[in-house]
Amino acid sequence: MKQSRVLLVLGVMLLGLASVLPLWRIELEAPQYPEPIGLYIHINTLRGIGEHDLENINILNHYIGMKPIEPESIPELRIMPWILAALIGLGGLAIAVPRRWLIVVWIVAIAFAGTLGLYDFDQWEREYGSNLNPNAPIKIEGMTYKPPLIGTKQLLNITAHSYPSWGGWSILGALACGIGAWRQAGRISRKPVPIKTEHQRSAARHVTLLSVLGMLGVTQLACTPSPEPIRYGTDECSYCKMTIADRRFGAEIVSTKGKAYKFDSIECMVTMLRSLDSSDVALILATDFRMPGTFLDARSAWYVRSTKLPSPMGADLSAYADRASAEAAQRTHGGDILSWQDVQRYVATLD
Repeated sequence: MKQSRVLLVLGVMLLGLASVLPLWRIELEAPQYPEPIGLYIHINTLRGIGEHDLENINILNHYIGMKPIEPESIPELRIMPWILAALIGLGGLAIAVPRRWLIVVWIVAIAFAGTLGLYDFDQWEREYGSNLNPNAPIKIEGMTYKPPLIGTKQLLNITAHSYPSWGGWSILGALACGIGAWRQAGRISRKPVPIKTEHQRSAARHVTLLSVLGMLGVTQLACTPSPEPIRYGTDECSYCKMTIADRRFGAEIVSTKGKAYKFDSIECMVTMLRSLDSSDVALILATDFRMPGTFLDARSAWYVRSTKLPSPMGADLSAYADRASAEAAQRTHGGDILSWQDVQRYVATLD
């Protein structure tokens, strides 16, 4: 079991390296850049390979209609450190409790997390490369700009390369160490072993239960959809494509997969909501008019429709945390008080 534990310790150390080393590397070659520009993707952030690479990539993105790449707006970068911490913790448990089945659980967890991460990364690339601004300076009918997941791809006059970096190889190394530890533990397990006492079996059951509960807790935390802050003056409305500027009227829909749709007004959000499958919607949020930039649950909020409070797209809707706040606004500005259901019916009449 000693050799198996050494391999497990090495695997956990390699996962630790993945927390500080870049996981992935994307490079772009173009005639206007004598040296390739690119991105390093870390477990919790993105950064340019060169000092100004991220800025230059966002300039390219602007001309072809892609959204700017801003690390703070990517929810996966907040989730992945928790997943990696869970894998490291599970590896530590496998070291402390030398059970072959626990090593198998660790191997499967690493493989599953890696596969899921690659799938999510591919979807992220697809979203960035396909959801283009129709008012972009450069428009080519039917053209999308999704970089390759792994390998090389030509995009107009840009050659894109995508492949694992040191952190990604560290995770593969940890997986290999886990497989090696499992094989080594299998050789030892075929030797006769002393029969466990009832006390030992009970202790093992308690440790197993605690580890499972811990993994479930981390998984639940990582998979809970959460809102993204709206960057006023930068983000554009997912429906009308206007820049979101007024902090009193912003709104947002978050899907069950964590994708955030941002809007400059309640009316844009309600209109787009009708095109989405309700089973895919986790959060519907409106900005509290009295506390600009603060989200409310749109379904429990109250609204005022008043021409003295014009909203960005002309429906004159503002949101409030409770009915009393809406009534106070109505006394000052006039208009009608609406529930969430009233708002949905009202916006439908504007089509």
